[in-house]
Amino acid sequence: MLWELAVKEGYGLNSTIAPAAVGENTVYTVTDPERDPPQSFRACLDAQLAPDICRQLGLTADDLFVCSDAALTDTLAANLALQCRLKTV
Repeated sequence: MLWELAVKEGYGLNSTIAPAAVGENTVYTVTDPERDPPQSFRACLDAQLAPDICRQLGLTADDLFVCSDAALTDTLAANLALQCRLKTV
């Protein structure tokens, strides 16, 4: 699923995917080294997100964060949408 997300976002097949434990969630950083400058986005496919995931990741308005729609509460979705570029799958 991560490769499909990467391709849909315009990332090349030479992109790297690096998993990291962020609190109780697993967050993947997808990086395309062929873009100038190199670009990345983060994705979490867990069934539930920690309420402070944005703070833990240090997301800014320029960062893309992709997660499962079912993992979001209305409050968390609103907070993430205000703090980063949020896309759901």
